[in-house]
Amino acid sequence: MGLFGSRPSLPPFEFPQRQSDIPVRQIDLSKRYDVYESHIGEDRIYENVRFVGIRTFEPIGGFGAGVVGGYLEIEAANGAQFMIPNHCVQFICEHGVQPTYRTLRVWDRR
Repeated sequence: MGLFGSRPSLPPFEFPQRQSDIPVRQIDLSKRYDVYESHIGEDRIYENVRFVGIRTFEPIGGFGAGVVGGYLEIEAANGAQFMIPNHCVQFICEHGVQPTYRTLRVWDRR
């Protein structure tokens, strides 16, 4: 038996498929949304927009292409299309819905 002796071949590892009570669904691209976004020094809201696609500088077809370094392409109510970075999006809700929330703490922004 040599240094690189042969071993029995193992089957590839597979994660077990589990059923969940929480459904996972895609965003309904036929609806319009309000998108809340944070940049350095300001928070923005893009109202009544629809998602057109994802744009990326990464090769298409690779694992996770556009997820980290990509941009969401959105269309405003007036038809203007523009892109915003994925990582800046903080909150999305259907247009016209007033989400209820409670502020627990406000950070000091000096």
